Amino acid sequence: MQRFLAPACLVLCLAMLVTAFALLATDAPEPNVALHRARVMGDEAMCEVLEHELLWRIWLRRALLGALFAGAAGLGVAAFLTVGGSES
Repeated sequence: MQRFLAPACLVLCLAMLVTAFALLATDAPEPNVALHRARVMGDEAMCEVLEHELLWRIWLRRALLGALFAGAAGLGVAAFLTVGGSES
């Protein structure tokens, strides 16, 4: 079981990096039509709620990216720490 741990960590690390870079390549959350409509109509309450939702989605995306890169780094370090020496 021990000998499969390092390759599994490396595969998971690679999968997390691919996912993180794919998410990074997509566009960040942008204002939707409802927010533009609220701005044009002058509806301050709705505009404030929708802007807060937009900021929340941006924060969640940044947190997910950070977690993916941190997890990939952690798995990479774990993979190199679990590599066994020469077994005789």
